[in-house]
Amino acid sequence: MSAIEQTQTGKSSGGKIVAFIGCGCLTLILVGVAVVGLIVWGASKAMKSAEPYQASIEAVQGNAAAAEALGSPIEPGFMPSGSFNFNNGEGSVDFSIPVSGPKGKGTIRVVGNKASGASAWSYSTWELQVEGGDSIPLGQ
Repeated sequence: MSAIEQTQTGKSSGGKIVAFIGCGCLTLILVGVAVVGLIVWGASKAMKSAEPYQASIEAVQGNAAAAEALGSPIEPGFMPSGSFNFNNGEGSVDFSIPVSGPKGKGTIRVVGNKASGASAWSYSTWELQVEGGDSIPLGQ
């Protein structure tokens, strides 16, 4: 084998190593993105199934002042933000839900708790903040 053939063979296997390392790094990045996506999806699903979230969506969709401000239908945004803490029948929440309708956007703001043994949640803040407008209380 001549010197030229040896050099070409060495270069091609070096390229394979670089390609292999590149594919490995790309795979790790994609797996990381998938794991983060699953965590976000799971957290969103858990929040959306919680009683305070469901009650808040129903309250804003059934509120005449909210329908006047945002139009109808009022739809929740993709991801609520905040905290949901539940343990042994009691819990606390402090979260926001983006909502929108044909006439505008807003944010439902919820702060509340449920004592052990209580049948219902108690909200200290339960309102719709209309973007560029007033707050609309959602009642209890």
